[in-house]
Amino acid sequence: MRKILLAILVAVSFTSLLYSAEVTVLTEESVVTAAVANNPELGAVMKMAAAADSASHKDFWLPNPMVGIEYMGINDAGVALTGETGKNISVAQVIPWPFKYIWKVGAALSRSEYAQFMAEAKKKEVVAEARKAYYDLYKTNRLIAITEEAVSIVKQLSDIAFAKYNSGTVEQQDVLKADLENQMLQNDLQALKRMREISLEKIGAVTGRTIEVTATAFDISEPIIPELKNNFEKVKTLALANAPMVKALASAKNVSDNMRNMAVADYIPDLKITYKKMVTPGTNDYSLMFEAELPVWFLNNQQADIGEKWAMAQAAEKDVETAKNAVVLEAREHFEIINANFRTMDLYKSRLIPQTQAAVKSMTATYKSKKTEFMALLDSERMLLEMKKDYYIKMEEYLMHYRMLEELTGKLPEEN
Repeated sequence: MRKILLAILVAVSFTSLLYSAEVTVLTEESVVTAAVANNPELGAVMKMAAAADSASHKDFWLPNPMVGIEYMGINDAGVALTGETGKNISVAQVIPWPFKYIWKVGAALSRSEYAQFMAEAKKKEVVAEARKAYYDLYKTNRLIAITEEAVSIVKQLSDIAFAKYNSGTVEQQDVLKADLENQMLQNDLQALKRMREISLEKIGAVTGRTIEVTATAFDISEPIIPELKNNFEKVKTLALANAPMVKALASAKNVSDNMRNMAVADYIPDLKITYKKMVTPGTNDYSLMFEAELPVWFLNNQQADIGEKWAMAQAAEKDVETAKNAVVLEAREHFEIINANFRTMDLYKSRLIPQTQAAVKSMTATYKSKKTEFMALLDSERMLLEMKKDYYIKMEEYLMHYRMLEELTGKLPEEN
């Protein structure tokens, strides 16, 4: 008999170890890291940013020089080049007016910065999606556990009601009410399990399928609950300084400003220098030629371009102002929701849930002695269930808005 018990114990232990080895423990950090490393949409945007950076380098240099060879004194009777009387080799280089070059390089750098900031914004968007999927899965998992606990409690209440019915102290309707409540909870439980499958699918999608788990082979860690300790003026300052979209549109404005300056400066001619060297035997002659464009038709050719670039620069400035207003509004929304939900969570955790739990326990005891109506007991149990559910709903919302505010402002400092 002892050998049989020992064999059973070993088998159970082996099965437990095998199961634990197959369970994937999801953490917020692991989901975010996988999303940043493997999300295909983010990967595409990062490649585009790298391409924009590479493209900007070509504007750092002068235009390519022109190299040519000139044959002089060719007989017009044919096309042969053997009867020429002279031969020159020339090298020509266009040198832009210095400020034009500076503005051109400035526009190229700003275009690269714009692409980098847009990539940063996309990265933060992907991180937000990953966190939302994680928080949603955690919330749904907790709601399932809470509902399963409520099913167990209602089952106990049903057993008490059935025993009292058998003893003739209550009517059958108490048993029927308990059974109906149990069926409603079972229906809610099935809906929550379907929601969990969707949450798991979201995690798989946002992480590029590098995290794929089933509902029976994963565990999820408790998220850290940070506390916002900054006033709104501090949050507003950080948001305006660090919001990726504001920085991106500021770079776009710099591009427009440089293009406007280049359009205005187009009436200043570029300088073209041509060097010619005779290669005829017995000669060492050479020549230098300086050329510049005369802006004779400046008012016709350039005025429209200047008007266009000037209007674009003004529009870009308005875009920056609009983005700043939107960022302040978004920061305010996050700030208020964070503070409101933090107070609600604290109220649930410190007072309402413990008090309601105590009331349900007390009413269960008094129902056994027929001092409490069964419907009043069920109503209290429903109230407790809804409070627990709302606590985790508020937690998910709190965490999501906190992280979004953190990404909008950079890492929030702990001090006020």
